[in-house]
Amino acid sequence: MTTTTQILAAIGARHRDGKPLTDQLCIDCEQSLGLAGVGMTLMNAAGHQAVIGTSGAVASRLEEIQFDLGEGPSLDASRYDRTVGSDDLGDGVLLRWPAFAPAALAAGVRAVTAVPLSVGGVRLGSLSMYRSAPGRLDVQQQTAAQAYGGAAVVVLLHLQDRIPSVDLTRDALHPDLGAPVAHRAEIHQATGFLSVKASVGMTEALLLLRAHAFAADRSLLDVARDVLAGRLRIHPEESEDD
Repeated sequence: MTTTTQILAAIGARHRDGKPLTDQLCIDCEQSLGLAGVGMTLMNAAGHQAVIGTSGAVASRLEEIQFDLGEGPSLDASRYDRTVGSDDLGDGVLLRWPAFAPAALAAGVRAVTAVPLSVGGVRLGSLSMYRSAPGRLDVQQQTAAQAYGGAAVVVLLHLQDRIPSVDLTRDALHPDLGAPVAHRAEIHQATGFLSVKASVGMTEALLLLRAHAFAADRSLLDVARDVLAGRLRIHPEESEDD
């Protein structure tokens, strides 16, 4: 049986290769449970803050999509402080996650389990586990999933303990956590800026940013930075530079 102590020992031994502990945990979880991907997000009472760890491209894409869309299992697990998921994303889940489910299926993911990360009533985020085939986790896998969730909480607290007099309810974060949050703040700022400039709602402004990033084969963050710097102007009618 996989325990939290065993997980922490395993990722600690591999930390010497330079990968953040949050990524190491996701990679270890994917390999241990035979998953298609694992992603870790940092959240608080205000909502989704940032993706702070992934096992690879599939998980990274699906976690980022949830941030952009404002829906999905990662958000729900933290929001309701309980494990959520779907044993078959192709079976009626469109009503629950109408935008996320098709994106997950297109990425080759058929099932997902998201475990909340919290301590003492404080919500920290979630750990989401993606599977390429429909079906439930067996009892052993469910136990392991909870153990990885426990290990993720320990990792988050460990990182914060390395910053004196700081707790997870404040703005200051360990660099491994703070950098993704800062990047997401830039996207939020660009969304607000575009909303005003193009006279559209925040949701449409974010969709315009994402559409331009997709069409130009660029990251959403890079597009947001160009918008904020005045290097790029996007209009509702088109997604090209003036």
